[in-house]
Amino acid sequence: MATTEVAADWVGPGDRPIRPGVGDFARLIRIQAVGFEGFSFAIGPLLTGVELSIIELSLFWLLGILINGYIFALNDFIDLPRDRNNPARAASPLVSGKISPAIALILSISFPLIAVAVIVAVGWPPTAVVAFAFFLILGAVVNVYQKATDRPILMDSLFAVTMAAPIPVAAVAYTDRIPAVVWIATVFMFLLALELNSIAGNLKDLSSDLVTGFRTVAVMLGAKTTPDGHLEPGPRYRRYCVALHGITVAVGLSGVAVSLRGFAWTDFVVVAICVTVSVVGSRDLYTLLVGSRRPSRRGREGYFAAGFILMTIVIALNADLSTFLYSMVVLLSWELLFGIRRYRSASVRRGD
Repeated sequence: MATTEVAADWVGPGDRPIRPGVGDFARLIRIQAVGFEGFSFAIGPLLTGVELSIIELSLFWLLGILINGYIFALNDFIDLPRDRNNPARAASPLVSGKISPAIALILSISFPLIAVAVIVAVGWPPTAVVAFAFFLILGAVVNVYQKATDRPILMDSLFAVTMAAPIPVAAVAYTDRIPAVVWIATVFMFLLALELNSIAGNLKDLSSDLVTGFRTVAVMLGAKTTPDGHLEPGPRYRRYCVALHGITVAVGLSGVAVSLRGFAWTDFVVVAICVTVSVVGSRDLYTLLVGSRRPSRRGREGYFAAGFILMTIVIALNADLSTFLYSMVVLLSWELLFGIRRYRSASVRRGD
């Protein structure tokens, strides 16, 4: 599967050397998703209430770049034979030949090693380093076997474990005692990651998965699409989505309840906001399951956004204020920056 060509001399479909640019590497490592990845490392320390410096917080986004690059470079390397048969992936750096498979493999090996070296250098305790390394290895296992397994729910669950792992691991790195809210947030992130992968991610690619025969949770449970792109979930997949979302909302609201300090009027305001957000998110999922709207083509769904808002509220109720504000500024700036870039790219493609 790999090639021995060097990236700068990679020969593309037109038999001419293609030199990859910064943008090609940014697309390979999904740089737009680094904001969330970095924030996931900040969640654990934020929930413990510790005050962190800007340099300490910046470390989380460095880890986000390395982990994001590792996961997606390996994912594209593993998926390359399948992606070459998927017209929707024709512009990806590996399929188009802008980056060679050998370079993707090198990045997927070097990035996790660099990440481990970084946390050792900054003095993370051995317990956190070992746990961090374990979940990096688990991420590789999920990437290698996810597309070939006949147990997609198991693989999606392992994926969710890797998504939730940064919360307790980073918390251990900065405090000796892990409060209950950290474990609740970890379970909540696990459930959100399941929604992200087995609902939003599965439905985004459902049409191509049905054609290529890739066995996802949605495909296994009987989900289909109509000719105009609406979802036909079928009874089993509908039950799965409703049950998963219901448990996710319940755990998120329990995190809010644990974080409240008393019965002040502000607490009732927070509860009202959280319940409203949960209802709006649940209604968004309902409209999807009954065919009132199409799945998001980029996997950005309102029900997941509602869950993330709940997570943010839980964090805000427990975090040091200055540390929380800095983290949110970085996350929102990252999302805004790449949101604008995506909008401009879409406008160019439409000829606006």
